[in-house]
Amino acid sequence: MPGLNEPLYRPSMPRMKTAMIDARADLRKSVATAVAVLKSKNLVAIPTETVYGLAGNALEPEAVARIFEAKERPYFDPLIVHLGSQEWLGQLTRSSPESRWLAEELVRRFWPGPLTILFGKSDLVPDLVTAGTEYVAIRMPSHPLFREVLRVFGKPLAAPSANRFGRVSPTTAEHVLEELNGRIPLILDAGPTDLGLESTIVRVEADRIGILRQGPITQEILAQIAPTEELAGSEKTLVPGQATSHYAPSKAVRLFDLLAVTPRWQEAALICWGPIHHTSDFPVVRSLSETRDLRIAAQRLFGLLREIDQLNVERIYIEPVPEVGLGKAIMDRVRRAVAPRQ
Repeated sequence: MPGLNEPLYRPSMPRMKTAMIDARADLRKSVATAVAVLKSKNLVAIPTETVYGLAGNALEPEAVARIFEAKERPYFDPLIVHLGSQEWLGQLTRSSPESRWLAEELVRRFWPGPLTILFGKSDLVPDLVTAGTEYVAIRMPSHPLFREVLRVFGKPLAAPSANRFGRVSPTTAEHVLEELNGRIPLILDAGPTDLGLESTIVRVEADRIGILRQGPITQEILAQIAPTEELAGSEKTLVPGQATSHYAPSKAVRLFDLLAVTPRWQEAALICWGPIHHTSDFPVVRSLSETRDLRIAAQRLFGLLREIDQLNVERIYIEPVPEVGLGKAIMDRVRRAVAPRQ
């Protein structure tokens, strides 16, 4: 595996032409083009139901290395492997008999869908995918375009979010182009993603579900199947998206506190919760959801951060949402966007 301090993306590397294809216009041709690129050990940005992913052959170290280079992603941050069918699960993983029944129940209920499960890895999975650990994160996406590419390609795909490391995840093809133009050969455009937040990541131990990353499959939903707990500490390093500062635009982001009176609000934008308010205090105000719908808030969060990042303001304030259900995943991303930059 490359050294952790090696440069990931060299500005001197030749830039390539990035093509963007509207997959809605010709699905078969789009899939065939994507598969040809993947077979050449190169990368394709494809929408999932969560965010756009940067896909490469998960079993080919050269393709996996290109993912890290294009994203400027540190090699210690593992990738998620995406499957087109459960037939690959037995080849890529090792599971303990004690937890197998619960893992099988999670697969039965939530695949295909936005749930990633951490398994013991087999020797077939390159160490680069797992950052040298003995565990591999796997999910089966439900987006029809991604599933068709997986079916025709016939092999698992590693696919982190299609953006430069630490920045806001893309929910449209245009977002991907802003991030990776000249770094990857192909983007498949199928419109905005449905969910807007990355998948929930869990680890199964005996009769408990450990949550490593909050996401669309909420802790309340998982608790209906088995006892749950949020995992912390060193176990967090086994899965992606755990950097203290992450999901961040170029402008500074702060949590909005009405009591923290500041004369500089006139130089900032506000992303509020509920009906538009504080328009007399901020020159730019957007709402995550005027009806206080957490599903809409999840869909809009990354897009609003990107939109406001391009406006003439110095910083972005975000009003907290209730930390229940999907609100936990939303606030996880907000806190990482707010954290001091490394």
